[in-house]
Amino acid sequence: MPANLPPDYYAAERRYREASSIEEKLNILRKMLAIMPKHKGTEHLQGDLKRKIAKLQSQQEKKQIKGKSSSLDHIPKEGAGQVVLVGLPNTGKSSILSGLTNAHVQVAEYPYSTFKPVCGMMVYEDILVQLVDMPPVSVQFTEYWVFNLIRLADLVLCVVDLSCEQPNEQVKQIYRILENQHLVLTKCGEKHPQGPIAAKSAIIVATKADTTGADIKGELLFREFGGQFPVVFISIKNQANLDILKEKTFQALQVIRVYTKIPGRKEDLDKPYVLPYGSTVFDAAKVIHNELADRMNYARLWGSEKYDGQRVERDHVLEDRDIIEIHHK
Repeated sequence: MPANLPPDYYAAERRYREASSIEEKLNILRKMLAIMPKHKGTEHLQGDLKRKIAKLQSQQEKKQIKGKSSSLDHIPKEGAGQVVLVGLPNTGKSSILSGLTNAHVQVAEYPYSTFKPVCGMMVYEDILVQLVDMPPVSVQFTEYWVFNLIRLADLVLCVVDLSCEQPNEQVKQIYRILENQHLVLTKCGEKHPQGPIAAKSAIIVATKADTTGADIKGELLFREFGGQFPVVFISIKNQANLDILKEKTFQALQVIRVYTKIPGRKEDLDKPYVLPYGSTVFDAAKVIHNELADRMNYARLWGSEKYDGQRVERDHVLEDRDIIEIHHK
């Protein structure tokens, strides 16, 4: 079958031959891949372009390491938790970040359009959660610092595309790629013995739920992985289930919100303190101020139906949305 390439492709090819920098060549190759018709006649050419992209990215990586100019393998955490978007090329990670935050991100139809981490803050009720979009993972090539960001993150959103033929295989491929880097995806809250392998809590996020056949593929996806991971089907285009994804993300982070009250005044419900599951009244006091924790005698608690200003001790375990009034010596 003939390739039937458009004139824009040949024009980009000429620019590629004249380009001098690695970054310029990468941008042109990505555009060539985007404008190329996708059919059997171009399969070999697509593969050739992807190999060139991988080779240039490898050269770019070595250059960054040699120059010690990259600080991409660590991103300071903000908000209630750091959540990384992990997926194969063109699965919709950038669209998720764009749809859930105010971050300015390039959303493109061609693969490898994300080549550095992009952060945004997702609003969930009265807190913020940090989302990090990263370059895709693949068997051919993955940016060297991506795996370190995954290792340091609080939660992984494993992004797959319901418009492709086999989203189940995408999950398995991601799992294998991470496993080769001593990373394993686990059910939220599942405990693993410490060792050389880092266990990361994960949610499977299936994008493009509005496409033809997505319901059938989604059912197969849930049937195979629903017992192991939370699975959320979303459509950025239709804004479908984005609130559910936010809620599942908050639950998977395993944190609680605690509000404070000064004796004789009204409670402050604007800015909660965010603490890990299992935190006590004393833990909350330490987060508020170390000196307050040292001087604390007891607290009064407002929360579930069981508590309406009752006295609780320092070791009382808090729940989400509890209000505490700390009394000190």
